[in-house]
Amino acid sequence: MNRTFEKIAGPFNSNLGGILWYEDTLLFSLMDELLLQQWHPSTNSTNTFRAYTGRMNGMALAKDGSIFVCQEGGRRIIQLQPNGSANVTATRFEGLIHNHPYDLSIDSKNRVWFSDPHSGTQAFGPQIFPPLPHASIMRLEKDQIGHWTIRRMSFDTEVPKAILLSTDEKTLYVSENPSTVSKNRELRAYPILANGELGKYRVLHSFGSDGKLIHGGIHGLCKDQVGNIFASAGDLESGMTPAIYIFSQDGNLIEGIPFHHGVPQRITFSQTNPNLLYITSSDRCIYRVTI
Repeated sequence: MNRTFEKIAGPFNSNLGGILWYEDTLLFSLMDELLLQQWHPSTNSTNTFRAYTGRMNGMALAKDGSIFVCQEGGRRIIQLQPNGSANVTATRFEGLIHNHPYDLSIDSKNRVWFSDPHSGTQAFGPQIFPPLPHASIMRLEKDQIGHWTIRRMSFDTEVPKAILLSTDEKTLYVSENPSTVSKNRELRAYPILANGELGKYRVLHSFGSDGKLIHGGIHGLCKDQVGNIFASAGDLESGMTPAIYIFSQDGNLIEGIPFHHGVPQRITFSQTNPNLLYITSSDRCIYRVTI
């Protein structure tokens, strides 16, 4: 099927970070300008939603209307409240500040699952806090007195990036993007066990390599109304064409949609028109396509 990508905003003077559908508008992060912007489809206009954001990456909307955000520049997850305030969640795991959160997903118990890879990005403030000796999937949850705590959930990831909870919350999908050429980049499915821990993963898709380079892995994940998995993946250096991939929950490839506007990064569906998929790109523009 021939699909057309429509540019709706950009190019901007910044790399783009997280993207989120919020109250009939699209929120997107201008990482380098430390801004969270809001695009209004009804007027095709953009305004600043939050300033001084500290390089916001992955975002997700909680049931209470607040927004949880991976603040890469602060090495922390923050919670943006509807009244304009912001709360900092737990930042330390076993006494050390965690790494640079990339993406997150919120479950029905209000627990925040997030990927915590290492990054070359310099956090604000004095550079005196070393990274963790591992890059893992972590989970924020509140203890009995209501304080945020961090649990380590994965022990077999090297560079976890995009993550996504299945509709029934029995599976956590993780894009694993090792930096070494000897290891393929994968879309993994981790079962969430009855005790809340992660079980042994299965590989839904492996991206392999060619005569040029190891293939680019997944940068962003989201799901449609029936639970199909949408993944933005690829790069401009190897032989793997940048594309939006659609997988069934069992990992069967339903469709690959070539993307010819740079490399697709973050993706999200409109909540008012669930057939519209929005995409941020490495060319610093935002696109949409009808699925």
